[in-house]
Amino acid sequence: METKKYLTKSAFKIALSCPHKLYYYGRPDEYENANANDEFLESLAEGGFQVGELAKIYCDVPDDCDLKDVMGHEESLTRTQELMMQDKVNIAEAAFCFGNLFVRVDILKKDGNNIELIEVKAKSWNPDTDKFISSKPKGAVASGIRPYVYDVAFQKYVVCNALKELYPNDHYHVKAFLMMADKSKRADIDGLNQLFKIEKNQQGRAEAVMAPDARQRIAQGSEQVVTPFDVDELCDTIIAGETTEQTTDKNPTCMGMHFVPFIHWAADFYCNGDRCPAPIELAGKCLKCEFHCTEGSEKKDGMRECWQTKVSADDYEHRPLIATLNGSNLSTNRGKWLSEGIYFMDQLTEKELKLFNEKKPDAPGLDDYQRKWLQIGLETKDKDILSRFEAHLNGHIYLDKDGLREEMVRWKYPLHMIDFETTAVALPYYIGMKPYEQVAFQFSHHIIYDDGRIEHAGQYLNEDVTKFPNFEFVRELRRQLSQDEGTIFRYATHENSILRTIAKQLADSNEPDKDELIAFILDITHNHDAKKGELYEGPRDMVDLLQVVKRYFYQLDEMHGSNSIKQVLPAVLNSSQYLKDKYSKPIYGSQIKSCNISSDKPLAWITIDAAGHVDSPYHQLPSVGNLIGMSEEDMEQMEQLSTDEMDFEVANGGAALTAYNKLMFCDGETMNEALREALLRYCELDTMSMVFIWEYFYQSIKL
Repeated sequence: METKKYLTKSAFKIALSCPHKLYYYGRPDEYENANANDEFLESLAEGGFQVGELAKIYCDVPDDCDLKDVMGHEESLTRTQELMMQDKVNIAEAAFCFGNLFVRVDILKKDGNNIELIEVKAKSWNPDTDKFISSKPKGAVASGIRPYVYDVAFQKYVVCNALKELYPNDHYHVKAFLMMADKSKRADIDGLNQLFKIEKNQQGRAEAVMAPDARQRIAQGSEQVVTPFDVDELCDTIIAGETTEQTTDKNPTCMGMHFVPFIHWAADFYCNGDRCPAPIELAGKCLKCEFHCTEGSEKKDGMRECWQTKVSADDYEHRPLIATLNGSNLSTNRGKWLSEGIYFMDQLTEKELKLFNEKKPDAPGLDDYQRKWLQIGLETKDKDILSRFEAHLNGHIYLDKDGLREEMVRWKYPLHMIDFETTAVALPYYIGMKPYEQVAFQFSHHIIYDDGRIEHAGQYLNEDVTKFPNFEFVRELRRQLSQDEGTIFRYATHENSILRTIAKQLADSNEPDKDELIAFILDITHNHDAKKGELYEGPRDMVDLLQVVKRYFYQLDEMHGSNSIKQVLPAVLNSSQYLKDKYSKPIYGSQIKSCNISSDKPLAWITIDAAGHVDSPYHQLPSVGNLIGMSEEDMEQMEQLSTDEMDFEVANGGAALTAYNKLMFCDGETMNEALREALLRYCELDTMSMVFIWEYFYQSIKL
């Protein structure tokens, strides 16, 4: 059994994010790690395994030179050295060791003494717009690509030094590349990602299994959607310690050290099993540390250990941390506050957050700063702060009825609530698509009439994952929304972004009705960002219900710092006796029409426990996880992974996306009736949740 410990690529990545994490990372049986999930999930989320397998084909790696199944340091090192005896060879997962540093190179191409080191990532990259070097600060590796380039530089450093030790009389020239999903390229073959189905082998490890005709089909195309980008000079500059971020950033990438000394410093304490010797300094990234325990975990909590070097255990447990303060635009401020010793909400003053009187007088409802102060007041029970909100405050519930009334009077009946389910992965689903291009495969649609009548009026689900759905998706959406001129609602920005993306796809297509479909999209969407194209606002531009919630409603007990509809829904239901009374009765499917729930088996959306608390209606739905062989915890993790390349402002569900990707990527998966019903029910509840929010607001302003 191998006992020697190495600083690997994964450990180096952890060290870059925070060297204190290495202690927890090196003890997986002892410390909780929220990111230590089955790699199967990540491959479903972004198609990483498919990218890796396609890269092997593009780089002409023979099967007998693919070392992915060679486990263990010594065996992989030995096998690599055997292959390196050949004058010309392409190797996948080649292993190299230098001292206590160890790497497995995704693809290594050897031609005599010339070596190409290729790191493959599912990350998207557009060579026409993306840059490796930032202008602010000048000479720094751009922050978005920095971890990836540092990964390659680490590998080059290890490989070059390993080769010098192994072959002191040879002079190898190593050139480094970062191979990524190229967003400037379009797939010229159909079903590219489906040539690589994900399966689990006998050891339980996920792997992409290539279709028998994959090489033949890929050879029919000429466009490579995964491209190697030359980062060799940049890696040399990083290794030399000459990039700006290593020495002059306020938060230097390598703890104020140059690259090579940092590597050996981290390797020494990590490989010896010691904690990082540097003092712990809390920063913004500490608020999202993955080494924290969830409820019920029996493992240790690394995040808590770090925090308790600065605060007492009692304070950590009972004083509200700034981590939960609402608003996504606080990341920089939070880091600054932590560096100044501000850890809790009750430490915040007007020095840290703008005061109320700085709000624009014409802005309706709460602005972002007022909403933060409202939460601070409720979390800390500060009477002086709460006195500013008392006109609209009832216990832990803030509801601005006057502002809501002014807002809602502008809405035109019938009201339409819509929600989309989409996915975007590295390898294009269909011919003509770019990497990470959006696929819209499902929507739900509820209507509220002026007499208060509610119905689930329509839905769409693409059940054939081999069929490109976007244009049919819009046709059906247009058919359902074009029956009247009523106001249309979405929750957050996603639906607006998706429709604008589809409009661009239509413009590049040969669809006979593309002009009518584009006109429909422009009618119900907007673009308020000049950088993203022509500014416009459609005559029937969708209303963002999230913004309505943020301006006029807040409930502490369920929401805390979240505005996700999954948190707002129970907040609304627990704030309204009217909704409790109405929806605790089995009326949904009978009195309220549903596309999925029959009138002879109507549903009561609400169940109330002995304490009078409403359970989330999502808990009543059939488990999509069970139907596709995944735990609910896995699906929650999948949802987080799936948003990395997307523009979700608020994650609003991952069940459908998870299932759709699994159908697309996994061999033998089919859309059976139980899974179909579950997907439809989940999406239906997404728009019914919007109805619940509207109904709570409507009943409140009537009183």
